[in-house]
Amino acid sequence: MWNHNIHYHDYLLHQIPKRVDRALDIGCGLGHFARKLAERSGFVDALDVDDATLTEASVINCSPNIAYLKANFLTADLPEAAYDVIVSIAAIHHMDMEAALKKMKLLLRPSGKLLILGLYREKTLVDYAYSLASIPLNFLFLQWHRASVNRLAAIAPTRPAQLTVKQIKVIAGTVVPGFCFKRHLLWRYSLVWQKPY
Repeated sequence: MWNHNIHYHDYLLHQIPKRVDRALDIGCGLGHFARKLAERSGFVDALDVDDATLTEASVINCSPNIAYLKANFLTADLPEAAYDVIVSIAAIHHMDMEAALKKMKLLLRPSGKLLILGLYREKTLVDYAYSLASIPLNFLFLQWHRASVNRLAAIAPTRPAQLTVKQIKVIAGTVVPGFCFKRHLLWRYSLVWQKPY
């Protein structure tokens, strides 16, 4: 199974400890990353707003330590300072980013880690250069993974990114100063932040 988000799952997993007590996957989609989190977490809360997507996730990526929950993250009743890891993959651009980051910060335990894999709106020459470099790479990966490309991802509703890289960094700098930002090929960026003790 392959798509642009799954391509970076290993990168995200390398950012977190081998074992944690509790994790939160925001916008879990079909649960591919939630299942990987469940292998190193005592319990995973996996949220999404789409019924069809969650139904499919509970079938293809079920695990006794994953709770799939239909919820809007910004209004969901979640425990404060309860999570060792919070992950959002291709979901934060569906929300008000500042409000989402503030809530994520509140839900993390001291020393907990926030991992975001997101999309950005192209605006600069650097953006377009990364996009241009991604086109042949995307073609190669699609050919390589042809038999396992995730066609079920079309179930989940999609939305184009609204914020530029500069806007994302400004917002993150206000809410989670000290974050690590990395631009990736295949139209993605990562933002990693560890909450102070």
